[in-house]
Amino acid sequence: MITVTVDDRMNTNEVRAALAADWPFLMDPDRSLLHKLQMTDHTDQVHGEVYIPYTFILDRDRTIYKIYNGWWFVGRPTCEEIRKDLRALMSKRPDWIYSEKKHV
Repeated sequence: MITVTVDDRMNTNEVRAALAADWPFLMDPDRSLLHKLQMTDHTDQVHGEVYIPYTFILDRDRTIYKIYNGWWFVGRPTCEEIRKDLRALMSKRPDWIYSEKKHV
C-alpha cells in the first residue's frame, strides 16, 4: 500500500503517526502529479478545480490490476472489493496452493 498526499511534510507525518502507518507515504504538495495524471475536474466554474481520489490495485510488478475512480461514495472500493482483488492477484502466485509432499 502507498498513500499519496498533497499535504506538506509536517502534516503528512502527523497523519502517518495518527494512523500508525508503516507503509510509504508520497507527497505532492504542488499537485504536479495530479495535473500530470489528469486527476482533476474543471467542470465546476464556482469552486474551481476538484481533485479526484483514485485507488489503484497493483500487481507484484507494479502493473495496474484495477482502478477505482473515487468520485463520490459509489466509486470508492469497499474493503471486500479490495480483499477480492488481492485474493485474485495472490492466486496467480505459484505457491498459492500447497502441494502435498510425498514422503519417501
